[in-house]
Amino acid sequence: MKRAALSCAVLLAATTLPTRGHAQSTAPGPATLDTLLQEVRLLRKAIERQSVTTTRTQLLMGRIALQDQRLARARDFLERIDTELTTAERERTNVQNAAVEFARNLEETTDEAKRTELERNVRSFRKQVMDREKAVSEIRNRQAQARQALEAETARYDELDAWLRDLDHELQRTGP
Repeated sequence: MKRAALSCAVLLAATTLPTRGHAQSTAPGPATLDTLLQEVRLLRKAIERQSVTTTRTQLLMGRIALQDQRLARARDFLERIDTELTTAERERTNVQNAAVEFARNLEETTDEAKRTELERNVRSFRKQVMDREKAVSEIRNRQAQARQALEAETARYDELDAWLRDLDHELQRTGP
């Protein structure tokens, strides 16, 4: 009985094992190959799209970092010009006050020698006032140019930031 059961088991195994082996070695049908080929193509497109998106993101981040540095330099330059303008205006005011003081002393002085010296000082201070006015005017022109440059750099930064937001929205739409 044991021998009969063992023989049946061996016979059953012998008949079913080659069948399973034969089923595994049969070539898949054309529909299965087309499906696999389509899946491979879709995967390739997804990888290419991911690669392009990654490259675009890296380039955009690099441009934003560079633009951020340019914007910081433009702000620093404008701040230096603002400080320079404040100093020049203060110096101009001091020279103007000194010129007014010398002019008042000139009006009050009756001594001819002192009067000649004060007239020379008044002329000198008036020239200095004109020089300071010219310097202040030039600094104001540079300040206006620096403001325009800062506004242009800010606009470029905002444009890059908008591109990054658009890319982020696009990535959110397409999903992982």
